[in-house]
Amino acid sequence: MMIEQLNKDERLDDLNYKGMKILQSKALYCFTSDAVILANIVKANSKAKVADLCSGSGVIALLIAAKTNAEKVVGIELQPRLADLAQRSISLNNLSEKVEIKNADIKDSVALLGHGSQDIVVCNPPYYRMGEGEMSDNPEIALCRHEVAITLEQIVNIAAKLVKFGGKFYIVYRADRLSELLCLLSGAGLEPKRLYSIQPAANKAVDTVVVMAKRGADKGIVVENWLREALEYELYGKNNTR
Repeated sequence: MMIEQLNKDERLDDLNYKGMKILQSKALYCFTSDAVILANIVKANSKAKVADLCSGSGVIALLIAAKTNAEKVVGIELQPRLADLAQRSISLNNLSEKVEIKNADIKDSVALLGHGSQDIVVCNPPYYRMGEGEMSDNPEIALCRHEVAITLEQIVNIAAKLVKFGGKFYIVYRADRLSELLCLLSGAGLEPKRLYSIQPAANKAVDTVVVMAKRGADKGIVVENWLREALEYELYGKNNTR
């Protein structure tokens, strides 16, 4: 692995997988365990083309490239500084032949990648509507947490155009917006097939969901319930939870 020169606000984090590292900045949005959980759910075969929307610092793209047999993973990230961090992390982990980051608006991703070009699309989108929750004073962080630049409906419709017939869309989201998400997916021709409900602890209500939807599939969904504590222990180890 190359030694990366860090800028003043940057740090090098361990991804707890085969020595992989990722660059992050204290001045920008830093990924949470939601992104790692999503990446670990995705299954991709050796010919799969994968698009990662709202890629951020590239954690999902990096982990999918390293942990699956996907042929190519392309991350789309609007913010230049996050896209730069992601690209440098790709180089740092020697994954340049398998992963690419495009500094672009995901509204342009169909034009960039092609209609029906992807076997798999993944997304860890902004969770909050405008006017909902506390918005960060940092505009770069606000873009990642709130629907400043794009809405959930727009993301779902873009994913539906990118994924080929029989292809899959994986998305991690707030549990309290699940009904909205499921309606949007079905309406866009992406039939929800698997739902992973995630509890923070055994005595707490589900707060996060991951949905896998399939283009052109019949109705019918399988539900699994997971404990975040157990997942984080498995992914990070006892003393390295996020």
